[in-house]
Amino acid sequence: MITLEEAGPESIDTLVRLWRKSFVQAYEAEHTSENLSKYCEKNFTDDKAKEILSSEASKCVIAAEGQAPSGFYVLLHQDCPVELDGRSSELKQIYVLAEYYGKGLGKKLYDHAVQSTKDAGRHWLWLCVSDLNFRAQSFYKKLGFDAVGQGPELHVGSDVLSSTLMAHRL
Repeated sequence: MITLEEAGPESIDTLVRLWRKSFVQAYEAEHTSENLSKYCEKNFTDDKAKEILSSEASKCVIAAEGQAPSGFYVLLHQDCPVELDGRSSELKQIYVLAEYYGKGLGKKLYDHAVQSTKDAGRHWLWLCVSDLNFRAQSFYKKLGFDAVGQGPELHVGSDVLSSTLMAHRL
């Protein structure tokens, strides 16, 4: 049985492990292990986890099967850089470990993030997705997200990627 639990500062180690493992699984076909390692070392640190887990403007929820973490999302209550008709929150990250692909966990995490966004009084959910992450793009399109603009360049080690901003009115 999968459970979802809001993470706090006591979950730093769990979040860092999930960040790194799920990111590598999602991108190992597109990037070298050296570039993935550099990205993880720079972006998925204890300090960054502590910052997210202690901020009132963010929410992190971790999914677990029994005691085994299986996925997570990070939601930031900040408006989209592209003007939308109403307040929005950023779905900063939603990742599921590869062994849970196709089992509905991503949708369960997404539904929880939507409810959290609505509970915060916001009307839109937006995100930035790598133009190489076709699996994620397909997932978000099925959920009703539309492209609303060009996202920032993403740097994974020496690889530079384009990205797309997508948004969905709740």
